[in-house]
Amino acid sequence: MLSNQKKEETLKFLIFAMGNLNLAVGIDSVIRIIPLPKIHRSGDKLLGIATYEEREVLVIDLYKRIYGTETNITKGFLLILSGKNSLYGITIAALPNVQDVPVQSLQPVPSEYRDRDTLGISSHMMHVSIKKSDPQTVFLLDTELLLKMAS
Repeated sequence: MLSNQKKEETLKFLIFAMGNLNLAVGIDSVIRIIPLPKIHRSGDKLLGIATYEEREVLVIDLYKRIYGTETNITKGFLLILSGKNSLYGITIAALPNVQDVPVQSLQPVPSEYRDRDTLGISSHMMHVSIKKSDPQTVFLLDTELLLKMAS
């Protein structure tokens, strides 16, 4: 018997925790995840620089951007993303989960919230079961806004 059901359209995301938040980036913007390299930074800045395959990677301290304080990740990972003409990255404490998310579960973050909150760098939110848990709210990072932070 043939099934008349349509296959549900999904998008693939990398989902990771940062503090008490769950964040995500589209897998198509990810270049690589590497063990945390040495990050060079002067002073109390949101940006640093690291090297990956003899290329410079602008590193955004996303934890500091969201929470206002630095995190002392010593054994984490650098999530390297592709920019228009460069690479940029964010530090994460643990390896992310790869998850297929139904397109209809993505909801835009209201502009009133985006304009007033540090999570204004997120474009959408979704409810996802992470590691077979109850559904949790996950904020999809706006890679264009992240890229503007890195410029």
